[in-house]
Amino acid sequence: MKTIALVCVAICLTFSLASSLCYHGSYRTSEESSVVPVAFYVYYSSTFKALQQNQPFIFDSVETNYGNGYDKNTGVFTALSAGLYAFSWTIHAAGTHQAGSSGQYGEMVAVLKQNGIAKGSIYADTEKEYDDDSATGFVILAVSTRDTFQIVSQTEGQGAFYSTMSNGKTSFSGFRIA
Repeated sequence: MKTIALVCVAICLTFSLASSLCYHGSYRTSEESSVVPVAFYVYYSSTFKALQQNQPFIFDSVETNYGNGYDKNTGVFTALSAGLYAFSWTIHAAGTHQAGSSGQYGEMVAVLKQNGIAKGSIYADTEKEYDDDSATGFVILAVSTRDTFQIVSQTEGQGAFYSTMSNGKTSFSGFRIA
């Protein structure tokens, strides 16, 4: 009887330890370890004029593209695996005339779209000279394999937008959380 009790205790401890390791992330199944990490960080290589309505942001400088999901020719990130993802995007409106702009200073709405559907938006607006403005959006989304993500100008923008080390980079980034 004592032997059966000791075996039951050993089995309970083993399952308890396995559950604890799974919960705290120290134990991974072979299925979980086969998932390729995904991360990207892209930005405009220079200051640019505001975009037209529904025009996509084409971030031409690729700093990180782990998993090769970002296409710098289209500005589209395609998820190559399903999971939970985090995305961030930032715009920097110029309070001076830059990149050939004239008239009004920087103003624009930048929308993150998942498969063409808006999931988040930011707005930056400068009202007068030297009145720079920035905005950053952050979302966490459930993603299916082959979902696409893109930042699009919701309305016709005006003025110019910075993308420099001294004024800030207009950028887009994302990574797979789980």
